[in-house]
Amino acid sequence: MREKPRNLAFSYLVFLTIATSSQISAASHYKHARRHRDFATTPSNWGDAAANLLDGPKDFSIFPASSSVSSTSVASALPTRFLDSSAASPAPRQPHQQSRNRNPCLEKYCGAGRECQLSLNGHVAVCICARRCARRHRPVCGSNGKVYANHCELHRAACNAGSPLTASRLMRCLHRDVHQETSTALPATGNVLASTARSTSIPATKAETDRSFERENLVDKESYDLKDCSAQEYEIMKDNLLLYNHARLMAQDNHSKEYLVSIMFSHYDQNNNGNLERDELEQIAEREDLEQLSRGCSLGHMISYDDADKDGRLNINEFYMAFSKLYSVSVVSLDKTLEINEISARVGDNVEIKCDVTGTPPPPLVWRRNDADLEVLSEPEVRVFNDGSLYLERVQLIHAGNYTCHALRNKDVVQTHVLTVHTIPEVRVTPRLQSKRPGEEATMWCHVVGEPLPRVEWLKNDEPLREQTDVGNKYEVVGNGTRLIVKGIGYADTGAYMCQATSVGGITRDISSLVVQEQPTPTAANEERRFFSFHNRGISVYEPSTCRLYHQIKSTDVIPGTREYVCGEGGVSCSWGRAINVANRYVYVSQPKKDRVLVISKIQMVVVDVVITDKYPVELEYAAALDQVWILNWRSERDIGIKTVQVIRDAAQKRKHHTVHPEPIDGHFDLVRGLYIPERQDIGHVFKYGYVTHTNQRGMYKLDLANMRYTRSADLAPYNCVPRNIQFPALYGFVVLECEEPVTARATGQLLLDYLTDTVLAHKPALVGKPLVSPDSRHLVTFDKQGSGVLLVVQEILPTGLKFAFDVKTTLNISDIAFYPSQTTHGYDLYASSIDKEDILFLNLATGKVEMITGVGKAMPTNMTKWGNPNRPIVESGIFGQYMVSPSNEALFVLNGETRTVNCEIGGLTHPGAVVWFTVSLH
Repeated sequence: MREKPRNLAFSYLVFLTIATSSQISAASHYKHARRHRDFATTPSNWGDAAANLLDGPKDFSIFPASSSVSSTSVASALPTRFLDSSAASPAPRQPHQQSRNRNPCLEKYCGAGRECQLSLNGHVAVCICARRCARRHRPVCGSNGKVYANHCELHRAACNAGSPLTASRLMRCLHRDVHQETSTALPATGNVLASTARSTSIPATKAETDRSFERENLVDKESYDLKDCSAQEYEIMKDNLLLYNHARLMAQDNHSKEYLVSIMFSHYDQNNNGNLERDELEQIAEREDLEQLSRGCSLGHMISYDDADKDGRLNINEFYMAFSKLYSVSVVSLDKTLEINEISARVGDNVEIKCDVTGTPPPPLVWRRNDADLEVLSEPEVRVFNDGSLYLERVQLIHAGNYTCHALRNKDVVQTHVLTVHTIPEVRVTPRLQSKRPGEEATMWCHVVGEPLPRVEWLKNDEPLREQTDVGNKYEVVGNGTRLIVKGIGYADTGAYMCQATSVGGITRDISSLVVQEQPTPTAANEERRFFSFHNRGISVYEPSTCRLYHQIKSTDVIPGTREYVCGEGGVSCSWGRAINVANRYVYVSQPKKDRVLVISKIQMVVVDVVITDKYPVELEYAAALDQVWILNWRSERDIGIKTVQVIRDAAQKRKHHTVHPEPIDGHFDLVRGLYIPERQDIGHVFKYGYVTHTNQRGMYKLDLANMRYTRSADLAPYNCVPRNIQFPALYGFVVLECEEPVTARATGQLLLDYLTDTVLAHKPALVGKPLVSPDSRHLVTFDKQGSGVLLVVQEILPTGLKFAFDVKTTLNISDIAFYPSQTTHGYDLYASSIDKEDILFLNLATGKVEMITGVGKAMPTNMTKWGNPNRPIVESGIFGQYMVSPSNEALFVLNGETRTVNCEIGGLTHPGAVVWFTVSLH
């Protein structure tokens, strides 16, 4: 008798499942951002916010660090010149331009959860929180533990709350009562990162309608018969309801139970309004004959038991919470042999890791790295799938390390996955070709990079030299293959000599060819190193081997295409901040007293661009992967910790350059103490993030370099750490911090952080001083200036952390440090200049051997230096570069790194300072 309704309902539900799957598939092409920050404003206060910014001085002193700024002042409402100075004042528009720009919202992108609205005058596009979302039923769990009908509702809620929300698996929301993740934010002193929460106004007509609806649907518990539906019977009814629908819908399918609850809600929501009313539930129960699932209970009782907000209806969140009991008990287990799982991957691979923790029913799983929950990390390349597996997309060196998984309600049964990441070896040799006479000697150099460090050997015409009988007499391999010397060469020695690197990542070779003939063909080098020297009278360019002047730009020269001088007229001295090499095409140098950055062409040897900045631009950093130059503007002649950050995009492109600010915070640009951008290293890892610090604030903000905005914060208050210096080894995902105490600036030790999760891995309170990482990321050198000299502490960078190697105490007061390619290993050695002595210190980082190079002239007096520059810089010329340069008070000393001697002295200069090397191709 009752078989027909059941079959009819089953057919209808199958049809609904197909329709819903199609809808989800279509919606999957629409991508949403995983984190959101609300910088929206309302039209009523936009004019005031914009006016304040427009009237403010160039250094933005109207936004002191301690001031409180309304959260309704917004970046998206800022005039274009504050966001991108490349947008100069527009010329009068042509008719077609006016037509195209009639609606500014057509060109405005507001991001997920927000929509565009015109300002009061109708000329400016303003981003506000989305007022409504399309009725699409695709439940998503928010990081706040609430279930939202779809991603749009999640983004809209994030915007209205003024705090970021991430999407998690639905299973996490079902267990929010026992598992709550809280993110630690920095103390709200000075500059704050998060916008304050704000309320949203609802039109009176809508509010009245909602209240009227609630009154109509509000049912007193006592008026609805609960005598026959006890709490115990009600729980049985829900369990049976799930089992019933699971048997009908999922017998041939492998969907999760969260998906089942989602389908049930869609099916029961007959009027598709996103809520379940009692009438709807009773009609479904009658049509599908669900009374038999429990004695005395029906679907309508869900309103009585699980209507948390007492509005007479169930929303998606309440419906999910009603069924959370089904997963409340889970006995988990793990095979003893699977407790530790070792995984190896190559850079660029996609890695999926399965968790072997099992239970009945299968428990929801939590993945962690250094005790940080990876599901709330909001890294697009680190994802946790609905089936509980961890997916790492395009694995990088920073992903190496330990990952653990455990059941959500049982942290005692844990599986550890040890991920090691390796690279394909990189090999470079020099020279590429050389021609020699019989009887002469030929030398070839090889530089190898890779993780793990490859094994190096030399071959001739594909045959290993070590297998030849006369290796000891004919060939000399120096420094683990860093150099090959062929002695007493004859015609038979003509051939292709290959430096081969072998590791688990593969085999790589590079070839150096030797030609032996009676009348050798002159073989000039393929490239030549030169360097810029910046001094009080301008800029000089030199060739290091002969120390000849190659080019000169005087301080009184007029910049081409302008009426401005390089430094000034007459006796005006140049004042240089920092100088950097940009893609071996340009040299960027800051001029703090002129509020600008000069761009010098390597080929033309002239200033080709002038970039206007905020007040007192000093520090420059180049992010090569993004082609960005980051500028830290001091806004004062002294470093008082209220600096602004600007960015020059497309820095290596031949174009007119401008600056932009990173995304504003609460309507104004952040005033920072320090900006730390990872430097490019030998192994070539591309860093996505930098860090920003604030005066006396025990923590730091993570800076998304590509999008130029803050993503999250790291709280360092437990370690009493205000970061003073930050270093980024490319291996193993470490970050090294030098810490000091707020206000007093007393040293509080060294911190080791995980770059991926910002978790503190180690704290060494007794290890103080400035850390520096060698270009191969194998050594960390910390130098501590003490009363009687300097203590150099050398640590090895290993997968397990930092391991002490040795320390060196010297009476030499170190001014600056340079890393020079080692001649005995495929690593680096250290050279250090002195503040007050005519010596250069050499330190072999592999053995601890120390030597001194003397007679390099007196350094510039410390009171003559400005902008935080060392009084005696020392700068090396890169891989295969033979020379280093160290300026003294009135001369440049060129040092030969191979022989550790002075190559030459270049005099006649006034207070030389910054030095920048570049490479010139000769063919």
